[in-house]
Amino acid sequence: MDDWSVIREAPGDSERHYPATETSYIARGCGHILVDGEEPQSFCTGDLITVLPDTLCVWNITEAIERYYSKG
Repeated sequence: MDDWSVIREAPGDSERHYPATETSYIARGCGHILVDGEEPQSFCTGDLITVLPDTLCVWNITEAIERYYSKG
């Protein structure tokens, strides 16, 4: 993960559109990813998340997160 970017995010909701695949490793924190028409997907420290291209979703962060991510 040396070449992955890192981001820290406070609790709250954030709508995002992913034009390309993005993979995230949750190093700290918890929350849910909400995609219209699907069940919410929970995540917590240690989880690996892949969001597919052309996805519009809401990240509902319930506990501040630190995540490493890679696009493509």
